[in-house]
Amino acid sequence: MELVSSLLLILITAALILLLNYYRRLLNDGRREYPRDELIYAHNFIFSEWQRLTHNDTTVNYIGVAIGALLGYLLSYTGGVFGEHYESLLFHSAILPALWFIGQPYLKEKADELGWPSAIKKFIQNDAAFFFTLSSTIAAQTLVAYGFYHALSFLWVVLNFIVIVALVLYYFYKRERGEKGGLPDRPHRENKI
Repeated sequence: MELVSSLLLILITAALILLLNYYRRLLNDGRREYPRDELIYAHNFIFSEWQRLTHNDTTVNYIGVAIGALLGYLLSYTGGVFGEHYESLLFHSAILPALWFIGQPYLKEKADELGWPSAIKKFIQNDAAFFFTLSSTIAAQTLVAYGFYHALSFLWVVLNFIVIVALVLYYFYKRERGEKGGLPDRPHRENKI
């Protein structure tokens, strides 16, 4: 029962993130009026956002989706090393997606410098599907851990869910603008003497 609930919540969480990303893009396009069909038909929006996410290199993106879902699911159960899998605050938090979000530019840079295999470079460069799926899976597994076992605080679950969704939406925003992933660069100040 937990597996079925987990898969359903992963799909619902992923659909919610894709829908929020659609509305974020729609409302940031500068128009003041929108036709009704751009606002109402959510099932079409989710499908079109999924296509936008996986359109670049479909093979690498679907491999990223599979690895992200598997890794997110395994990380949820990695908490079992410290007790029951549903009790771990570390593995049911936004920390792991945030680490990828912050570390991806460094990995990309190191992959180029150290001459990593081209498959790994391609995966790191097209990591949006991986990051999206990993984040959706961790957020959904946190909801499952709360819903089935009530081992986590409701405030913890809601806060981490919001942070994960915000991270993914910000990551999509940065990718659309052609900026590298990670934290925003700080402007350099010139020292005046």
